[in-house]
Amino acid sequence: MVRSVCARVMGMIESASVRVAETGDVYTISLDTLRGVKVRRDMEMVRTVLLAIEAKADLKPREIKIDGEDDLVVGRHIELLFAAGMIDGIENRQINRPYALVLVRDLTWEGHDFVASLKNDTVWHQIKTKLSATELASLPLSVIKSVATAAVEHWAKTRLGL
Repeated sequence: MVRSVCARVMGMIESASVRVAETGDVYTISLDTLRGVKVRRDMEMVRTVLLAIEAKADLKPREIKIDGEDDLVVGRHIELLFAAGMIDGIENRQINRPYALVLVRDLTWEGHDFVASLKNDTVWHQIKTKLSATELASLPLSVIKSVATAAVEHWAKTRLGL
């Protein structure tokens, strides 16, 4: 896991100090290198982001930050979820950012449906025990949504005795 802290010069990001969590090593990299950093899709992060958006108290468009999580990783996942039609917001592409800034207003209808299927801790735990993080990241979002929805449907029917 790579965590980064950006150094700002006159409001512009020029470089970043990056700490590798496993070793504690710290490196300074340029913005050009930072733009080339690929963030791997992480379904746990997807779930965390969607739950954070669902918990918003208003519809004011704003950047979503999650305590203890790297802004680059969160921002890239928000950008991906916005492109997938899960998030309602305003996209702002800036040359000095390695990802598009999405000012999040709310979840879309599809986003609400998806988070509803991922919100159930029993179902989410069942999915995570059957599929590794790597397997989850490699599945299309539509498959994960379908599986999670089917699992929630099965859970609900069982709870209702149907």
